[in-house]
Amino acid sequence: MRPLIAAILAMLLPAAAHAEEDTQAWGAAIAQGTVKGDAFVWLEAQWRLTDDASRTGQVILRPAAGIRFAPDSTALAGYAYIRSTPEGGAATNEHRLWQQVQLPLVRDANGRPLVISRTRLEQRMVEGRDDTGWRLRQFVRVQVPLNPEGSVQAVGYTEAFVALNDTDWGARAGFDQWRNFVGIGVPLGRRLRVEPGYLNQRIFRPGEDRTNHIVNATLFYRL
Repeated sequence: MRPLIAAILAMLLPAAAHAEEDTQAWGAAIAQGTVKGDAFVWLEAQWRLTDDASRTGQVILRPAAGIRFAPDSTALAGYAYIRSTPEGGAATNEHRLWQQVQLPLVRDANGRPLVISRTRLEQRMVEGRDDTGWRLRQFVRVQVPLNPEGSVQAVGYTEAFVALNDTDWGARAGFDQWRNFVGIGVPLGRRLRVEPGYLNQRIFRPGEDRTNHIVNATLFYRL
């Protein structure tokens, strides 16, 4: 574990020193769960404040449906709408089709998921442009119970984004970005929980990379 942590810090800390940086605040609400038998739905909305958290830079709506094929394991397909309004640039409307499989990799002694994997494939389309960008996202989450019931958790995850092709709207094949999060999960009710924490987003691009330091909070509702 120590060599892995050292490798992560070696990649993150030098990059932050030499990259363009921004402070942001992201909020998300996700409702998910089974609705009939093993039919599973995912409803997500995100709001992102950028440019020193002074303005709305992006809004995301992301619904999906699929099946629960095993305990704590799902396969989904969905659609996403992304409205981006960069400071000093033209606003864009992006439409995505996406598919994902999520499943536990490791469980604790009580059978609760400890390490979770999520693999997502996206087809990205920007209004006014012709090309479709294909992107693979691999997400690994670790959640460690902090109380006997397991309701309060220390949470950490890493997610790598890999663009699979070039597009006429700027996507370049290769490693696109990397996100790392540390936080805590706290229940607010029987079906509701919140996970606040710190998210580091490194965006790889020609010339100078970009590092965003993000206060991130996600509200989860279990259907």
